[in-house]
Amino acid sequence: MRLGRSPLAVESNFARATSYLREAAAAGAHLAVLPEYHLTAWCPSHPDFLSASLLSSTYLPRYQALARELAINIVPGTILFPPDEDSKDQKLLNIAHWLSPSGAILASYAKKNLWHPERPQLAAGGSAEPHRAFDTPLTWLDGRPVRAGLLVCWDLAFPEAFRALVADGAEVVVVPAWWELDDVEEEARRANPRCERTFLEGAMVARAWENGVVVVFVNKGGLSRVVVPVAGVVGGVGMGKGDGNGMGEGGEGEEGMEVEEGMEVVEVDLGVLEVAERSYKVRADMKGEGWHYGYTLWKGEGEGSSRG
Repeated sequence: MRLGRSPLAVESNFARATSYLREAAAAGAHLAVLPEYHLTAWCPSHPDFLSASLLSSTYLPRYQALARELAINIVPGTILFPPDEDSKDQKLLNIAHWLSPSGAILASYAKKNLWHPERPQLAAGGSAEPHRAFDTPLTWLDGRPVRAGLLVCWDLAFPEAFRALVADGAEVVVVPAWWELDDVEEEARRANPRCERTFLEGAMVARAWENGVVVVFVNKGGLSRVVVPVAGVVGGVGMGKGDGNGMGEGGEGEEGMEVEEGMEVVEVDLGVLEVAERSYKVRADMKGEGWHYGYTLWKGEGEGSSRG
């Protein structure tokens, strides 16, 4: 789902999100994902940004009620929350949640890797807390729960975050995003007018293949993807004229990044993950005694826990 064209119009944005969630549920979707900052947009210089952000934090129970009513898993993008009372850093937290069809919060994740323009307003998620995967109500054909992980936008640039989730068993990684075309300096765009598109397409495909996971990247207005290792890009928007497996040749709007908001349902064959593992054995190598990069994963209280 692509939203976020009405800055600070929290109730209006929630109403549109609700409409798309109902449409997704009616189409038989098992999981619905909204973009980062979908209730407020990202406009930190606006004098009402803080008040709108604090208002948006009250909407999580309404999304829980929707998940329960529609009997669907929902990742309501990210929502901005005030810090804990005992926190030394009084900046906002940018948090993604996975809501089950019962309305329960299965997982919460505060964005760790902040894009540099976010740092004056936002606090990074706890650096001492490992990235963790979790069981979801989604199931394999044999009844096993599908394990998932949550990341946000700029986390895509860090392979370590994905690797930590995969070490904890993640099979699907959901990434709500607010990735703007012009968030790089003009000199970078002169070097390559399509540099952001190239970055996004390459990173999404690489993260899926190198980890053997489904990557669900839902952006605020363009270049959203569902990428499956071996199968490639199985759905998305802003795909342009490419072969559907990575590098398109532009799409709707400037450099193919901006498209109209809307909702699309994508069918994913999780069985392809088993094909990918048989082919590449990434997970088997990670579990091996002699895995060369085990030092990059922090072993906490649980043997499978890891630090991104």
